[in-house]
Amino acid sequence: MFRIYKDWLTIELDEYLEKRYPDSNTRVIYEKIEETSEPEHGPSIYEVDFPGELIKVLEKRNIRRLYKFQYEAYREILSGNNVIIVAGTGTGKTEAFFIPIAKKILTNTKQNPQVLVFYPTKALARDQVKRFIEYSIYGRLGVNVYDGDTPANLRKRIAMNPPPIIVSNPDMLHMGLIYSPYIRRFVESAETMIFDELHVYEGVLGAHIHHLVHRIKLTRNRKTQFVASSATIGNPKEFAESLFEEDFKEIRGSLARKGLIVHILVSSGYMSRWSTVSAIAKFLVDNDLRFIIFVDSQQMAEILANIIESRYNVDIAVHRAGLPIEVRRDIENKLREGKITGVVATPTLELGIDIGALDAVVLGNLPPSYAKYLQRSGRAGRRKKGYVITVLGEEPIDEYYARNPGQFFNQKLTPSVIEPLNEEIIKLHFASYMLQVGKLHESKIPYEWKTVLDDLLAERIIKKIGPYISVNYINGRRYVTMKGGIRTQGDLVEIIDANSDRVIALRELPEAVLELYPGAIYFCAKKPYEVIELNMSDRKAYVKEVVEEQKFYTKPLYEVDVVDFDIISERESDLNFKTSYAKVLVKISVNGFIVKDIYAGKIYSTRSFLEPVVYEYVTKALLIKLPILEEYDEHDFAEAFHALEHALIEASRITCGAGVTDLGGISYPSGDIVIYDAAVGGSGISKLLYSKLEETMNIAYDLMAKCDCIDGCPKCIFSPYCGNNNKVLSKKKALRYLDFLYSRKIRPGIKPLEEKYGKPLV
Repeated sequence: MFRIYKDWLTIELDEYLEKRYPDSNTRVIYEKIEETSEPEHGPSIYEVDFPGELIKVLEKRNIRRLYKFQYEAYREILSGNNVIIVAGTGTGKTEAFFIPIAKKILTNTKQNPQVLVFYPTKALARDQVKRFIEYSIYGRLGVNVYDGDTPANLRKRIAMNPPPIIVSNPDMLHMGLIYSPYIRRFVESAETMIFDELHVYEGVLGAHIHHLVHRIKLTRNRKTQFVASSATIGNPKEFAESLFEEDFKEIRGSLARKGLIVHILVSSGYMSRWSTVSAIAKFLVDNDLRFIIFVDSQQMAEILANIIESRYNVDIAVHRAGLPIEVRRDIENKLREGKITGVVATPTLELGIDIGALDAVVLGNLPPSYAKYLQRSGRAGRRKKGYVITVLGEEPIDEYYARNPGQFFNQKLTPSVIEPLNEEIIKLHFASYMLQVGKLHESKIPYEWKTVLDDLLAERIIKKIGPYISVNYINGRRYVTMKGGIRTQGDLVEIIDANSDRVIALRELPEAVLELYPGAIYFCAKKPYEVIELNMSDRKAYVKEVVEEQKFYTKPLYEVDVVDFDIISERESDLNFKTSYAKVLVKISVNGFIVKDIYAGKIYSTRSFLEPVVYEYVTKALLIKLPILEEYDEHDFAEAFHALEHALIEASRITCGAGVTDLGGISYPSGDIVIYDAAVGGSGISKLLYSKLEETMNIAYDLMAKCDCIDGCPKCIFSPYCGNNNKVLSKKKALRYLDFLYSRKIRPGIKPLEEKYGKPLV
């Protein structure tokens, strides 16, 4: 096939892959060169009523004219409105909120701090403070970081004489509101609170922020101005209003980023995705290009780094959650200083912390959403031309975009969502606020918090006397400490090296039960460990290092069942089936595991447990009840509905921006399909899927119908996360069933899960 590409790297990468894998069809399949221009200009800084001090600072930074969106944000923020600013990377969205707050501070004589600025992480906050200091006017426009890494003596000085602007993070705010009178005083004083990188606060973390905002409002007991900004968000106004429960003005700049970026799609052909990614890493190293490889799984990051080092003798680091903070910071410093060329990372490096000038970003798999693609691709080319190389494998979503590559780059951003009624999160913030105030009149409790009042009373975290609620300090502190902050939702499992009795990592449930079962191979800091014991009651997993070269990995075989459910809302689809959004209790049972070749994916062996490893948790889910066909028997239904469940989860990546591990699924031969949030308590993804079900089902049909396999393959219905290793699946039967459904030849079904039967398939 004759292909024309314009950029030198695209041409050479295509030739390199074809020479390395000549008969595999591994090749570049698409190139898009993105060159952007400046946003639309607004007024000169001399035409706006800026104080002379601010004009001098802007001149020093070579800013003599505002962009139009910056001026619009300036007016709305000074008018006291809540504002959400959306603008591309490098187009000046930070200045859009910083210039108006600087004007307010310079023209007001109010108690400091006047403004609190929150970033999702400590590292990002400290990076951004460097930019704020460039605007600093001593004594009038001062700024300080106040977080867990601020030395105690400096924290005390800041507390005694706070600057106008304090920069921190939500984690510090969460704990500080409980235990620090200084943080409470900062919150009471500051009239404006800014949340940058708003797109990060979706899902579980977003639900935490939602309830943290309740605590801010209760602490202040007066109006707060909220300002937020993001470079990538599909529904900015709606999302901001759901987080803060306030009306917002939306200000939009250009969503295109500054600079020249070359986007490249690579098909792995008949090779494994990870062999292709490893070869690309070697190509980049040989061309002296610095890069990040993004993957969505902690264990895949470890395994991939292991493959790259063993195959190509390339020194590459791993950056992921669960590693000690000092290890991650050391990697960031080495990358910034050019001491290492490449890093394999999970989304921990997605945010804009300064890691120096990167030449390329490699996406080992398609990100959960196009917004995530933009965030990750934004790490490359900030100071010069950058490259974004995305590897497509055999998965259904990859095949979909391999057929429609232009559609990938023209898709709309999916909405960001939260699930504010996540009971576990509500309980944490209710208990935290009670530790802060000690006693509260029942009428002051936010409506959403009342849903967990009985639970906290039963757990003796709080007690009720008449109309007043008071806290049990001992139980309350123990509960908040056990929950581990706002970065985790499920309980944490400690991973302990059995030889040294040292904790080497932490893993959150329920993921932990699927990675740390006895006999599992667990990678940490590129070293393989074998799990010796998983103690679920103590939340500890004991491992020992595997000394010999690791040539295989393990994958769990498990079942998931719905033990109980409670309907939140329900509707009837126009396709004659019933669907519901529900609170569910799911039970995961790991019954064994398979051992697979680390390079080729070949199965070596299958092992079973005498007793399964079991974990139960509450989450939210979409429930579907499909009507039964007389001509299908129970096995036919099991194959059809299991295939449809897989296809719906895959299609939700397009319609809902769901990540590869954000959703789990269960199907029953009775026509019941359950697609649940993997996060404890719920993340909001299944709720979004509930509203977009018909659109998602159409795409699921397209994914199956356009695949050229006989009756199912990795390109349409096979899933690497299937609990029974992709057995009992039939694409043909699923498509035949959907043809009946779309032709409306099936009688409407009953309500979901009311008469479920048969073995659950996941």
